[in-house]
Amino acid sequence: MSRLRRAGGGLGQTAWPSATLLAVPLAFLVLFFYYPLVSMLAGGLSDSVGRFNLGRVLAILRDPYYRRIIGFTFEQAFLSTLLSLALGFPGAYLLARYEFAGKRVVRALSTVPFVLPSIILVLGFVRFFGNNGVLNRLLMGLLHLREPPLRVLYSFWAILLAHAFYNFPVAMRIISALWARLPPTLEEAARSLGAHGPRLFLRVTLPQLAPGVLASAALIYIFCFLSFAVVLVLGGGPRFTTLEVEIYRLAKVGLDLPAASALALIGALLSLLALFAYLRLQARAAFAEELELAPAGHRLSELLRRPLGFLVLLYLAFLVLVVLAPILTVVGYSLQGRAGWSVGGFSPAWYGRLLDPGEVYLRAIRNSLVFAGLTVILSVPLGTALAYLGSRRRTAGSSVLEPLLMLPLGVSTIILGLGYLQAYRALPWLGAAFGPLSGSGGWPAVVFAHTVIAYPFVVRAVSPVLRKIKPSLPEAARSLGAGSWQLFLRLELPLLKSALLTGAAFAFGISVGEINATLMLATPQLATMPIAVYRLIGSYNFVGASAMGTLLMLLCFLAFLVIDRMGKEL
Repeated sequence: MSRLRRAGGGLGQTAWPSATLLAVPLAFLVLFFYYPLVSMLAGGLSDSVGRFNLGRVLAILRDPYYRRIIGFTFEQAFLSTLLSLALGFPGAYLLARYEFAGKRVVRALSTVPFVLPSIILVLGFVRFFGNNGVLNRLLMGLLHLREPPLRVLYSFWAILLAHAFYNFPVAMRIISALWARLPPTLEEAARSLGAHGPRLFLRVTLPQLAPGVLASAALIYIFCFLSFAVVLVLGGGPRFTTLEVEIYRLAKVGLDLPAASALALIGALLSLLALFAYLRLQARAAFAEELELAPAGHRLSELLRRPLGFLVLLYLAFLVLVVLAPILTVVGYSLQGRAGWSVGGFSPAWYGRLLDPGEVYLRAIRNSLVFAGLTVILSVPLGTALAYLGSRRRTAGSSVLEPLLMLPLGVSTIILGLGYLQAYRALPWLGAAFGPLSGSGGWPAVVFAHTVIAYPFVVRAVSPVLRKIKPSLPEAARSLGAGSWQLFLRLELPLLKSALLTGAAFAFGISVGEINATLMLATPQLATMPIAVYRLIGSYNFVGASAMGTLLMLLCFLAFLVIDRMGKEL
């Protein structure tokens, strides 16, 4: 056993990766995440000559305009979270407790909004719910109205509905995964004592679901708090703006990096508190992985025959309408002829323009694919190495190590992009080599930012598999003379294959759809598909935006199919 400990280098079950190999990903994080983050924080906590000063932060906290922005950010995130839970809870119940034809399809549809880039969500909402959108035109035709009856866009409700649409699948999948594993014995015992209906749910079922409900709520809150594209487009201006949008405006429009850093410091502290709460709640909900799936003992047809069965049909119809309608609208508009539907009919003309080498759009497609490929190449080894570090080292500092490794989940990509701008300004040689401030290029900055954003999802995919590898397996391999690399390549790598594919799919999908940091960092020559969609929306070219958005959705769906095939929960 002493020989095993010496060979293992203190890493527990396996010696891979060695301390030397771990130094590489840790150095990457220090250089391309922690240093830019510290640079951003320093910019907000210093005066014009670089001395420590809280003046900028205090000035923001005293300013009624910024206090209103902070308060609105909290308000919209809280209400969006409640609405997402309300929409996701019935679906979680149906997926966990009932069997029905098409259940896998419903589960897949519930994931579609989550894997879509936010800019596609914005485009779908504009074309479906807009004043001249499909829904209003349909209602005007049916009710013989001259004015659109639903004026949703560019309002507070538009932000809440878009966030709920984008995030209710998180609640549905997390809660249903826990609900499906709850043993039915407690509910059966409660029924035998006379508890039924709401009383049974509130006193028996809901307390058992509380860890999953709270974990999903915390994660949704983080997503809504850090939302950018939805508020930027659907907010309709400064009346409905959040911290993320204001940071972007200060940095990119006003070119006031110190003020943007001070505001970003406040936003980062608030979002990190939410991340800490999520990690604690997720740890409480982790016991669900150790439970076996309870059989779904009822058919959905039985529920539909009950007095309130029509509510179930209404909910399922609502899911199809809310999830599929905006997506199908984007696809439909991408094929709209120049003369409109009534005369021009369908036309693939815009797809030809997107793929025309003489147009700028093909460059955006190529940029997205190259950035996504490089992100996969960097994030999979990085995430795997850090998953080893987090899952193998069982020390007193493990509770601190995990939040540090997962910190990018709680730092907005807008703040990350601002940190890059600050870091490259502080170290000109770094900016000349990697940054967007150099006269030409700057693509490494985009790739490194995408890698930092994507690697936590690789960690989340790989870590559970590593923890399930029994210590006896590597010990037996070592007793037969297997070295560290042999142990990894022949024993652990085959067991990790599914998790690595899942992590790679997540990294690809995240990179292809990322817009926030890219908008902060990329030069016009480095525009990606989401940025092209955003600019086409801004020029009111909805047909071109829909065509580019459809191609972007196709790439994201391919990544989703890999994730779903591997059977990984979000």
